[in-house]
Amino acid sequence: MRSIRLSRSFNEELVALLEQGLPRFGAKVVAEKRALVFRTIQHFLAEYPVRTVDPDIGLCAYPVTTTPFVLIYDYDDSELRIYLIIHGAADRSKIDLTSIAW
Repeated sequence: MRSIRLSRSFNEELVALLEQGLPRFGAKVVAEKRALVFRTIQHFLAEYPVRTVDPDIGLCAYPVTTTPFVLIYDYDDSELRIYLIIHGAADRSKIDLTSIAW
């Protein structure tokens, strides 16, 4: 199985997105969505990465089921690299990959 590398930008954006949902959905739902994101990364994408490349950013994009989130990543035979998590409605053409902090 591939190793998983998460950027600091991914971690920061995930926290920000989840905090936005906290007042509306509550702590339990937010915790469930967080867990679902990490399960998707660890138990699906690390083993079966989907090759759907987003033309706006040139990286793979995978929508996390039952969440509004999309994972932005790339991979090779040994590693899955998660660059960012975004809201599905975000304008992907405005993503600046040079600003991703690892």
